[in-house]
Amino acid sequence: MELRNLKDFYEKQTYYDYEQTQKKTATNFEKRLSELTFFVNIAVFSILLAVITYIFVSAMSAVAAVPLALIVALALYLGCKKCIAKAIKLLLK
Repeated sequence: MELRNLKDFYEKQTYYDYEQTQKKTATNFEKRLSELTFFVNIAVFSILLAVITYIFVSAMSAVAAVPLALIVALALYLGCKKCIAKAIKLLLK
């Protein structure tokens, strides 16, 4: 693009609104929603871990039950994580 005179410059100049150039910050609602999701994820993992540890300790020795319960609880939690996120979004709509 070549500018031949000042009239050309004004015709080809692009104007931007100040608000368009600024980065959008998260609203308070979005921040609270992310905090809620974080704490729900921790609570669900803790509950799964406690229940599965209790079941495994009643069936086998604690030395084998605790690491096995940690692995099983983590696998179940990762399997349910997307469901938890969808449920929170569904509840808040």
